[in-house]
Amino acid sequence: MAESANAGMAGAAATLGGRNGNEGLFLTSLFTALAVWLGLALGLSGLLGGLGDYAPWATILLPWIPLAVAAYAAFNMVRTHPGSVNFTGNRLRGYAIGWLVIAAVLLVIAVAGQPLKPVMDLLGKSGQIIVDFCADYGYFLAACCVLIAVGLLATGARDEASEAPGRVERTFVQKLTAKVSAIPMALVAIGVFTGGTIWTVIFSFTNSKLLPTTKWVGLDQYVRLWGEARWIISIKNLAIYGVCSLVLSLVIGFILAALLDQKIRFENTFRTILLYPFALSFIVTGLVWQWVLNPDFGVQQVVRSLGWTDFVFDPLYNQDIVIFGILIAGLWQGTGFIMCLMLAGLRGIDEDIWKAARVDGIPMWRTYLFVVLPMMRPVLITTLVIIASGIVRLYDLVVAQTSGGPGIASEVPAKYVYDKMFLGQNLAQGFAASTMMLLSVFIVLVPWAYLEFGGGKKNNE
Repeated sequence: MAESANAGMAGAAATLGGRNGNEGLFLTSLFTALAVWLGLALGLSGLLGGLGDYAPWATILLPWIPLAVAAYAAFNMVRTHPGSVNFTGNRLRGYAIGWLVIAAVLLVIAVAGQPLKPVMDLLGKSGQIIVDFCADYGYFLAACCVLIAVGLLATGARDEASEAPGRVERTFVQKLTAKVSAIPMALVAIGVFTGGTIWTVIFSFTNSKLLPTTKWVGLDQYVRLWGEARWIISIKNLAIYGVCSLVLSLVIGFILAALLDQKIRFENTFRTILLYPFALSFIVTGLVWQWVLNPDFGVQQVVRSLGWTDFVFDPLYNQDIVIFGILIAGLWQGTGFIMCLMLAGLRGIDEDIWKAARVDGIPMWRTYLFVVLPMMRPVLITTLVIIASGIVRLYDLVVAQTSGGPGIASEVPAKYVYDKMFLGQNLAQGFAASTMMLLSVFIVLVPWAYLEFGGGKKNNE
């Protein structure tokens, strides 16, 4: 009995593993084919120009290769569940028929586009766009719809009561309305953000100047980038500004929040005053602090007029400390906002915790450090993300205060990218610098994401 039960469990596990493997291969291949098609449709087909006369054929056939793998996986799914060819007893036949109808419409417009032109003209320019789109991509998208229908039929042939819904059913059936509603957002994310990022990385390996070209030069742009003193200074400045801004913003913001959390009088007034600089643009902040730090009529001149004639405070005119002058302006503008985030987190702490700490005689600083801060972890993570995003895109303050000077002492990567792409008319060099900035973000983001999501799940298991 036990042996037969174990054998049955082993067989079920093997069947489930094979089913999940086929469905995983099917979905991965299908979405890979769609991603390749979308990339070529957005203009990345120009990268295949090095193939010469074979480039047009490669552009046509490239999306069909992963689609053929998806067709193979779909065939295995149907072979595993022979009942999938039976429409009568299939619980997902309605969804499959819907995808088949979409495929039929695409094929009809693709095959009979011109005869349908009088009908499509009723839609105006939209009708002509639909006809042209189906003529170019209708066959491929129809094949994708047919494969989705086959996958749904294979999934629907299983007994729902005895087997959990598979990946195909979860992807194309469950919460379908929400997924359809998310399509525009997904297209923007894939086409604009992901597509733009991939486009930037790819063209960083070319010799693009004023306009993008597909002439590959390998790592030449990166070699030139890291051999340029201006880029090295930019990285050093960003590192100094980033570390100081991260630490000081958190410390000052938390101290101010802790002070305001003591229910002091005129709390709303102080909070408004401290938050007001955040309402200003970085350009305005930079110009204000450029005036404040000017040695002729700023802080230095005011202190000297009081009798300290040897007092020197001109960070924006000193190459060794100019980045700290920019840091002062950044802290002045952003610390108030960090204070508000921290204050919101402190107000969410249960009052009983403070009472218990006072009863146990725990000093206030230890309560903040070992009890309150761990409980504010979500707020701290949000704050860190906001501060980090501001550090990476540091540009406005530098332009407003120093324009990268004196000399190139206050250059930052964002300004370097802008100058190379738009003033120096060297797109490839700007793309290479952008790619290095993106890489630095991934170096920080990937370990954090693993510890936040992957590591936590493993520990829970």
